[in-house]
Amino acid sequence: MHMSIWFSPVSGTLFLPQGLCYQWDPGLIALHAAADALIGLAYYSIPIILLYVVRKRRDIPFRGVFLMFGAFIIACGTTHLLEVWSIWQPYYWLTGGAKAITALISLAAAIVLVRIAPAALTLPSQADLKKLNITLEDRVRERTADLTSSNERLLSEVRSREQAEAEVRRLNASLQQRVDEVQALFDLLPVGVGIAEDVECRTIRTNRAFAEMLDVSRGANVSLSAPPNLAPQHFHVEQDGRVLTPDELPMQRAARENVPLLNFVETVVHGDGRRIELLVNAVPLRDEAGRARGCLATFQDLSAQRRAERDRLALERRMQETQKFESLGVLAGGIAHDFNNLLTGILGNASLARLELQPSQEQANQSLGYVEQASLRAAELCKQLLAYAGKGRFLVEPLDVSRLIEETVPLLRASINKKTELHCHLAPGLPSFQGDANQIRQIIMNLVINASEALGEHQGTINVQTGVLHATHEYLQSMAFSDRLEPGAYVMLEVSDTGEGMTAETKSRIFEPFFTTKFTGRGLGLAAVLGIVHGHKGAIKVYSDRGKGSTFKIVLPATGDPLRPASPPPASAKTPWRGHGVALVVDDERAVRELASSALGRAGFEVEQAVDGQEGVDCVRLNPRRYSVVLLDLTMPRLDGEEALRRMRALNPQLRVILTSGFNEQAIIDRFAGRGLAGFLPKPFSVDMLLNMVRDAIEPHADDE
Repeated sequence: MHMSIWFSPVSGTLFLPQGLCYQWDPGLIALHAAADALIGLAYYSIPIILLYVVRKRRDIPFRGVFLMFGAFIIACGTTHLLEVWSIWQPYYWLTGGAKAITALISLAAAIVLVRIAPAALTLPSQADLKKLNITLEDRVRERTADLTSSNERLLSEVRSREQAEAEVRRLNASLQQRVDEVQALFDLLPVGVGIAEDVECRTIRTNRAFAEMLDVSRGANVSLSAPPNLAPQHFHVEQDGRVLTPDELPMQRAARENVPLLNFVETVVHGDGRRIELLVNAVPLRDEAGRARGCLATFQDLSAQRRAERDRLALERRMQETQKFESLGVLAGGIAHDFNNLLTGILGNASLARLELQPSQEQANQSLGYVEQASLRAAELCKQLLAYAGKGRFLVEPLDVSRLIEETVPLLRASINKKTELHCHLAPGLPSFQGDANQIRQIIMNLVINASEALGEHQGTINVQTGVLHATHEYLQSMAFSDRLEPGAYVMLEVSDTGEGMTAETKSRIFEPFFTTKFTGRGLGLAAVLGIVHGHKGAIKVYSDRGKGSTFKIVLPATGDPLRPASPPPASAKTPWRGHGVALVVDDERAVRELASSALGRAGFEVEQAVDGQEGVDCVRLNPRRYSVVLLDLTMPRLDGEEALRRMRALNPQLRVILTSGFNEQAIIDRFAGRGLAGFLPKPFSVDMLLNMVRDAIEPHADDE
């Protein structure tokens, strides 16, 4: 009874739910409810799928029928769901209404189906569709093949066109490059070039060289045949002193007569009086018919030609001189090296012999003194030979040339003729230069003594002057051995005399070794000067005319600020010293080996000898820690000193090695920098020099004690 009361507001009439018909049997109710619910849900899902297919396939025919069937199925599903609801709720009017709507939709769908049935029967079958599809595919393949062929032809045409366009671009770029190259060559040619592009030659364009000859701007028209208001007015052209009219000029004649005009000599006269003699060669420019359409001409400056010939001859002369001096320098260096080895034996053995003599043996002491003096003079000659060879620099340091001359003045005055006056004009505060003080003093001494000897017994004056010179490239080219020098600041040393001067022949040979105009001269003074200047990266120039004296000017590259006055070194006294241990002497000269062995043996060493670098290395290899010091010559057969040093240091990195040579000390020091060299002993050397060097190598701080 309570359920009827609950349903009455909805139905308006009290009906009984269908559950009563099922006697409220749970199993039966569940069966009907589940079946109707599943049917209803299935009915709802089918229209959704139909709607999805119709939306995706808009080409499907009879789309309205699909939609009506969808509505019919939804209505059917609704009736089934209401049947489930009516098991508990007696909404029979609502259920009947849903069934009525379903009936109407069903009737409409049936009517539509009847109407469209004939049209539906005309639709192609699956076999027909397959056949049509095959036919369509064949036509598509044919059309695709046609399109592919057309595309390939089109692509081929496109590629051909692109290749043609690329070739055109390449040719244009190549042509532009050639034009640029021709234009660059046109401008860079040292010969003047003029081009007229009209047969009257009213417009002539020039390259840079021709524009400079005529003193005009690069793009100016230089034709004298141009209208009066456009023709240049600041120059005219002459031949044999006569002013030429425009019609007589070579380019105008060649174009007018249509024939080349060669080897035409003319003179361009500028308004300021400058004259340029030109050699002109003009040829007509012709069109396809052979008619002249313009002219091209070259203009050679006979004066960019005589000067070039002089420069060429001067360069050849300098090269010949350089080659001659370099070859002589090699010879002089080799002689000096061998000579130094001999002098080492002579000087060293003389000093050893003096140590053996008693004070009462005065005559023998005096004779040995003469031997030592002669050896020292010969050693000085070797230094000059090495200086000439450019290998005689020993200690490079910043120097002030004025200060060096001041220090040398007393010796200079004592070395020149008493009738000669020496005047020094020394500039203060000169910039420093890198050099060897002893060799620069040798330059000063040689030049002053040479000037004094040029004066002979006559009264005269020698002037020594210093200063700073800012040398240009052209000025340096006029000096000897200046090809490698750069323009800039140079320290200048000049020595001049009021003597008789030199002839051109003498002047050309003064720097040759052993050439002299003096009966007693050795002929190495100026040769040594040239070698020292060359070794210091400087240059030298000689001014001399017969009867007007001579001037020697030397320039050396300035490298620093003025030097501060040097403070005197602290006085020190060496104490007698004796060594200990084993010393190894490696030298291919027996005299040098014997001298060094005797001197080191007297100083307390046990001495071993090796005749070349290979034997020296073998000695060290047998016992790398045996030797306290090694005296090693630089130039030897089989294995030279440099390679021997490398191998010895590999065997014992702490081995003390003193290198000996007659060549440039500074070059040796620079060459062996960072290799642990204990010292360098220049040849020839005395016993004291040898022992002092060995002492410094073994006890480097002995002087500080």
